[in-house]
Amino acid sequence: MSNFTYSDDFNNKAKEFSESCINCKACVKECEMLSNFKISPKKFFDIDTNIINADPNIPYSCNTCGTCTKVCPKGLKLEELFVDMRKEHIRHNEGTSPMKGHKSIEFHQAFSFSKMFNTSIPDIKAGYTKRVFIPGCSLSSYRPELVGKTLEYLQEKLPGTGAILKCCGKPTLSLGEEEKFHQRYSELQKEIDKLGAEEVITACENCYITMSKFSPKQKVRSLWTVIPELGLYDEMKGKGKNSNITFSVHDACPTRNNSDIHEGVRWIINELGYKFKETEYSRENTKCCGFGGMVVPANPKLSQEVIKKSAENFGDYVITYCASCREAMSIGGKRSFHILDLMFDDSYTTNSNIPILKKSFLQNWTSRYKCKQILKHKGN
Repeated sequence: MSNFTYSDDFNNKAKEFSESCINCKACVKECEMLSNFKISPKKFFDIDTNIINADPNIPYSCNTCGTCTKVCPKGLKLEELFVDMRKEHIRHNEGTSPMKGHKSIEFHQAFSFSKMFNTSIPDIKAGYTKRVFIPGCSLSSYRPELVGKTLEYLQEKLPGTGAILKCCGKPTLSLGEEEKFHQRYSELQKEIDKLGAEEVITACENCYITMSKFSPKQKVRSLWTVIPELGLYDEMKGKGKNSNITFSVHDACPTRNNSDIHEGVRWIINELGYKFKETEYSRENTKCCGFGGMVVPANPKLSQEVIKKSAENFGDYVITYCASCREAMSIGGKRSFHILDLMFDDSYTTNSNIPILKKSFLQNWTSRYKCKQILKHKGN
């Protein structure tokens, strides 16, 4: 990388950032990555002193969670600069990530867009398809039966709901591989348009943010705001009122600024009757679980530290509405549940068996294939 040079456009952005930063280091105090690299953003992006270096490990260790912007007195978006740095490395590396660990992401994306693990189905019972439910990669790999039950719920409450099992391509976008992302996202868009969907309902927060930006023809909604509008089944209401568990709620960092999603999740928990408590890092103050930004394969040691630190902010029992966050909390030693576990399973107490904590590579893809079969069965 000795001949690596940043573009003039990036250098101008970096200089503007450095001149705006007051060097209070509030972001360094709150961010495990900045603290780990001992990076002072003002000095790091000071073009005049040639501090910026070509080490790709730095931008690819950012979780892109937005904590830096949240705590910055001036609201500076440091994570956007790191994302731009990733794009610069992609430009210099013939369109692919320079990080060896990211080969696993390319493998994941190849599988995620293959026919073996994808399907699209209309709402056969209704006879028309007005919207589609897109569960995302993580939930379908976690517990595919939850995807099937959620689709049944939506079709009963909202006739005309089909489903698409396909990745939104966010992992590719996170690496900075924009050209590949647009190629892959176009495949998803074709499936949406083919079904004639005017609306998309997502269970994944990354899908929600990505599709809201790249599918302007469709109305994109989060499952966690849709469910409160539709209401729970009667048998779900109050099922957790006798539980002896008090949960903590871990909010997904991609939607830290979506208060309607935060409120929707808490409405569901209240309707189910479970007790929960807010923490210092709830809602817009949430911290990344450690899985954000595709950091796990790029810098596994740092990601483990972030997971551990994040888990320390919660009690023994944690509710998430992101399947990746649920896995991270489990790795961090917590008894973690996806909110759909609580909706569709029997009531949980401290004596209950906890859903699968972590699956192997093979188990994840086996579940993804099972999810495809469940959805195909409902589309026949």
